[in-house]
Amino acid sequence: MRNGKGIMAPGRILFLLLAAVLPLKAVAEEVPLPVSRYVESALADNPSLESMRERIRMKENAAIKAGALDDPKLRFGIVNLPTQSWDFREEDMTGKEIGISQMFPWPGMRKTREEMVLREKEEAEFVLEEMRNTLRSEIKMTYSELASVRKQIEAVRRSQDVLKDIVGITEEVYAVGKGSQPDVLRGQLEYGRMREMRIGLENREHVLSVRLNTLAALPADRPVPPLEDLPEIALPYGQADLVGIYEAERPARKALQARGHRGDSSIRMANLAGRPEFEVSVSYMQRDAMPDGTKRSDMVSSMVTMSLPIWRNGKTEPGIREMEAEKRMAGRELANLDLETSNSIGRSLATMKSRREAAVLYRTTLIPQAEQSFQATAESYRVGKTDFPMLMDSVMAILSFRREYAATVGDLNVEKTRLEATVGKELE
Repeated sequence: MRNGKGIMAPGRILFLLLAAVLPLKAVAEEVPLPVSRYVESALADNPSLESMRERIRMKENAAIKAGALDDPKLRFGIVNLPTQSWDFREEDMTGKEIGISQMFPWPGMRKTREEMVLREKEEAEFVLEEMRNTLRSEIKMTYSELASVRKQIEAVRRSQDVLKDIVGITEEVYAVGKGSQPDVLRGQLEYGRMREMRIGLENREHVLSVRLNTLAALPADRPVPPLEDLPEIALPYGQADLVGIYEAERPARKALQARGHRGDSSIRMANLAGRPEFEVSVSYMQRDAMPDGTKRSDMVSSMVTMSLPIWRNGKTEPGIREMEAEKRMAGRELANLDLETSNSIGRSLATMKSRREAAVLYRTTLIPQAEQSFQATAESYRVGKTDFPMLMDSVMAILSFRREYAATVGDLNVEKTRLEATVGKELE
């Protein structure tokens, strides 16, 4: 109510402050869009994934090519033609020849070449799956952060609306000599802080919205509809459980294992490179009749030639050592990934435990206690036993705890997604 001079009574201020701490009324709005919709869009249209799929198809055809024989060679020629007469009938060994030859590698070489390419294809398939998991995780982390920022914006907006009215009231009271200048300045200061906070959060919301759309292969400026509320997550997994999931599921680990298997094939291929290759040829020579008309028989020739790998020390041995080094390198990378993953799992579990404990503390203890404190402070303010700064402190404490709760739950969901990327599997 207002007094005789048109100044709003403390009861009106109390009503406005209560609006800041009471829950929002349910209003009709769009159905929240689940994160799975963005993941589906990204996995269907992401150009990097399609590029890797093309690489896999390329390796499929390369494997067929690697296991095939070289093309045979067809030969046409004139044999032993005298240069003085250029007569095909003068010499017995003169003839027209047609021949065909085929190169045959050492037994097992074709199969080993094909196996090497198939191992490369297998590695590419695991790399594709790792890319899918990474993209899914990036979308889920962006989604969680955006949902958290929107909850914080909602809390700031509510406090800003209330503070705007409160500042107006304190300015009216001060104008007629009923209030104090510190109260006015405190209200203006808190309102300015809210404006700065909201500007920063709205900028972050815009950046995250653009990133979410871009990751999902959607137009960058497309408005992001309401998002689902984030849960307080408690995973029923320990360190050993998650390490086991990682060893069984992580595509990056399987890709390194496939690289090691390819190293075995490469070593076998390098050893086979020191074995001879064979070329089998057959030819048919047609001879003309003799000058006196006597016919001469046509002739058939066959030949087998082979390469001589006599430069083994300069070519084959270095190739074998190169492939052995490549296999050892894949083993070192696998061991390093195992070590990093074990450390990352432990860090994520500890982070999630602390974030969940903090979120539960905010929801069950700090926010309810802050609301009770506000109610007691508001009642004291109504009867003149508490000053305005103490009332403002109690209101800001509630709003601060609500922001921290939203940020903590957001961090908890982001860390859970990061853990999923580490082990290579979505965790329920």
